[in-house]
Amino acid sequence: MDTSQFIGVGLAAVFASTFGSMLGLGGGVFLVPLLTLFFGIDPKVAVGASAVCVVTNSVVGSSVHIRSGFTNLKLSMLLQVTTATGAIVGALVALRVDASVINVVLGVVLIYSALSMLRQRRLEPQAPAKEAPDPLHLRASFVDPATNRVIEYLPVRIEPGLAISGGAGVLSGMLGIGGGAIQVPLMNLLMRAPVKAAAGTSSFMVGMTAVATAAVFYAHDQIDPRVVVPAMIGIFLGAKLGSQLTRRIQTQRLVLVFVMVIAYLGVSLILKVFDVALM
Repeated sequence: MDTSQFIGVGLAAVFASTFGSMLGLGGGVFLVPLLTLFFGIDPKVAVGASAVCVVTNSVVGSSVHIRSGFTNLKLSMLLQVTTATGAIVGALVALRVDASVINVVLGVVLIYSALSMLRQRRLEPQAPAKEAPDPLHLRASFVDPATNRVIEYLPVRIEPGLAISGGAGVLSGMLGIGGGAIQVPLMNLLMRAPVKAAAGTSSFMVGMTAVATAAVFYAHDQIDPRVVVPAMIGIFLGAKLGSQLTRRIQTQRLVLVFVMVIAYLGVSLILKVFDVALM
């Protein structure tokens, strides 16, 4: 890798980390397609590098989300049980399939995530009734700095949430994306957590999930330091920037950015399999 590629990978990681922290996706959902589409890096090597970087992005970015009150630690620990298990399974699958399969699956996941967020009718669920049952003590609240409003919420549909979270873990391990592309829509649309709470909780989760993925890829010699080093530098620089921007940007704009960027990358990955470029 020459100097220009080193710098390019680093800048791509800054972009991925900034938006990944803002949206609770861990950066991998942007970094993998950027590395494969614009730098011609093998998808399996990109997935391995992304898994390592997602851990860094989560550690740096989630600390700001926790201080802001966006992260629901109890919910993250609950969902992490099935997510981490699925991540190990997904990583083992990724090492045995063709690279084009990874591109297509990631493209479909990105488009699904974009459409899911676009279809939703309520960006912020209504505050739960005080008497609503909360046997797992998952009720939480935070002050949204963009509106100075106190947002209270109570996650619902825990059982299906756990099942889908396991599926997100499989995709995380297979694609190196940390699972945030599924977790954020899952928590917002199905479990009725506000977007910023979903992003903060997901940002905390994706690091732990990515550790399992990175360990499997490292054991199979799919971690390339020439890609990981510049990506790590960029991830570190972008993580705090993204989590700070989350505090100041209104939810509607946050969702719009998510939909536009992620849909473009998803379509580009699918078209790449058929040697079609999306301008």
